[in-house]
Amino acid sequence: MSEFLRNNWFVVVIAVIIIAFVSYFIYDENKYNVSAKSDSDGNQVVASIDKKDITANDIYDQSAPFDTALLYNLYHNQVVDQSVKTTDDLDEKAKDLKKTIEQNVSSSSSQNSESQIETELASFGYNGIDQLYDYCLMTVKEAKMQRDYIEDHFDEVTPALQENKPRTISIISMQVQDLAALTEDEQKKKDNIDSALSSGSFADAATAYSEDTATASDDGFYGYVDANSVNSQYSTLNAQVIQAALNLEKDQTSDWIEVTDSSSGLKYLYKVHVDETDIQSIWDSKNETVSNNILSAFLTANQGLSVKIVQENAKDLDIEFKDKDVQKRIEDYINDQTGGNSNEE
Repeated sequence: MSEFLRNNWFVVVIAVIIIAFVSYFIYDENKYNVSAKSDSDGNQVVASIDKKDITANDIYDQSAPFDTALLYNLYHNQVVDQSVKTTDDLDEKAKDLKKTIEQNVSSSSSQNSESQIETELASFGYNGIDQLYDYCLMTVKEAKMQRDYIEDHFDEVTPALQENKPRTISIISMQVQDLAALTEDEQKKKDNIDSALSSGSFADAATAYSEDTATASDDGFYGYVDANSVNSQYSTLNAQVIQAALNLEKDQTSDWIEVTDSSSGLKYLYKVHVDETDIQSIWDSKNETVSNNILSAFLTANQGLSVKIVQENAKDLDIEFKDKDVQKRIEDYINDQTGGNSNEE
């Protein structure tokens, strides 16, 4: 379920945080620390970020045992919130994201969808569905923070992504009864597609003949893929088609690709065309889905980049740890996620 929310959101940027449970509550380790700061309600303060406190209750109130990732997420949430100003645009994006999640919950066949989301939210330090908007706002704020960082460090983070052969592609598909023996009508349609491709554009052929209605209505445009898409359980395109696309150069079109759907047994013929391979051009895309996908791809390709970006922004904040054990846990987590390359002062 750890990917349930992210798989449905237009920003796919939180996936880099790994939840790893620790055996003991931090309360047991620090309850006798009488020198710790307390807030006005008497709650023990474990850290302060630009005068906003993270209290022990923020940790203890979670339904699951305390773990280091949860503590890091509380710290992370405060850094993101205070590093990025809430604008009208971000507010609208957060509301849209919240609406999308709620619609997915209401349309889900699973009776446990809402409780699963609440569990997911709790793992990131939020107290259930009532704080869904807060989480959505943090998510879109972090996406902006990440985009700004990548924009400023583009040449630095591009080589790792280049190794994954990023590209945008278009497709044409047609369903057949038997890949080894096409019917007369199937052969005629296949020949018509070949003729349209030889005399015109891939986009025109896709619009006229492709049976993939989701892409045919957009000139056959499928979107972003890279090497990580081949084995991704969230890819909506067959791995054979993606692999064929990775073997092509810009503006090249594949031969016919024979695909048998592993779940349904249905058989298809595909053509795939590579629209763009230049990372800068893909990054500058006006297509929101492509833009979100390449942002996620940058974060995936560069180890610990999401955590590193949080740390770079944290340097501009007034952060004071009231509990040295908490500080060490967070620092150890950061070093683990970044491979010891967090560039901390």
